[in-house]
Amino acid sequence: MDAGIKGRKRTNARLIHQLQERNKELQCVYGISQICEIPGTPLDVMVQRIANLLPASWQYPRLASSRILLRGNEFKTRNFTRARYSLKARIIVRGLPSGFVEVGYVRTPPEGDGRPFLGAERKLLDAVAERLGKIVELKDAEHELNASHERLRRLLRSVEDAREDERRRIAHELHDELGHALMSLKIDLASLRDERPGTDAFLGKTREMAAFIDTTTHNLQRIAWELRPILLDEFGLPAAISTLARDFEKRYGVRCRMRIPADVGDLDRSLALALYRIIQELLTNVARHAKATRVLIKLEKDRSGLTLNVRDNGRGIAQGDLFGKKALGLVGIRERAHSFGGSLEIQGRPRRGTVAIITLPFDFDKEGR
Repeated sequence: MDAGIKGRKRTNARLIHQLQERNKELQCVYGISQICEIPGTPLDVMVQRIANLLPASWQYPRLASSRILLRGNEFKTRNFTRARYSLKARIIVRGLPSGFVEVGYVRTPPEGDGRPFLGAERKLLDAVAERLGKIVELKDAEHELNASHERLRRLLRSVEDAREDERRRIAHELHDELGHALMSLKIDLASLRDERPGTDAFLGKTREMAAFIDTTTHNLQRIAWELRPILLDEFGLPAAISTLARDFEKRYGVRCRMRIPADVGDLDRSLALALYRIIQELLTNVARHAKATRVLIKLEKDRSGLTLNVRDNGRGIAQGDLFGKKALGLVGIRERAHSFGGSLEIQGRPRRGTVAIITLPFDFDKEGR
């Protein structure tokens, strides 16, 4: 009977030991998952944390040390030394060997020359190596995706810069060539009227022609301004937005207030132009869809960059309006923001208005502003 009790105790002890080992293995797998879920963690930091995590999962954690060799870079625990007793598993990335993960004992374990490693530990190490390969593949894909996004942002910037250069050229030609031509035509018409006094019908016609020339000149100036805001180049962003807001009020009867720091007037030209175009498009959306009576334009800056808020008191944009044909203007705004590494957020509440929030990273300290 005593032998049976002792046998059951040994069996129970063995089961408890196995459960403890399985628990450590599960803790290892869970720990690796937690490391991978931390957003923005660089690959080298992630691999080093995994290396530090491994010894605790082995049968003799106080004697265990680990090393991960990945693409020529070594990550190891502080106590790592080349040991007589060690296990290795290859790391495969996209079908190619890219390194290995190794766990060893810094001193001879109690098992001596027997079996210092459990069969489950061999399987765990293989699973860790496989997981590391998947992690590297995902990080490679993330890097390639970020690089692709960066190339796309640069392409968008170059396309937008080329478009703005063409707009500037056309605006100057309209102002310099056609503007001067219309002014000369008006002067010639006035001279003709003074030199050749005619009938009332003749004088009336010349006055109509002069008025038509004035209207055409005004429209020409407006088109040239919309193509390229000259004030932006000459006096900076606050002056250009102030003029844009006044014109918006005059044309649509919507009160437009501004809160813009004076010290943003010396922003980089391309960034200032992007902000101007974003505000211009947002005001156009307000005029077309919002049915608002008030608009607030607020620009704030801090060490991380710029935040633009454009808020109206209109009907409030519906979630469905953020997509589809009516959202083409918002797509353009989002692309402009993305080209500078920024973002766009639209919030709308029924009959309570809409707010557009654009964030643009900008290092004022680095730029000396």
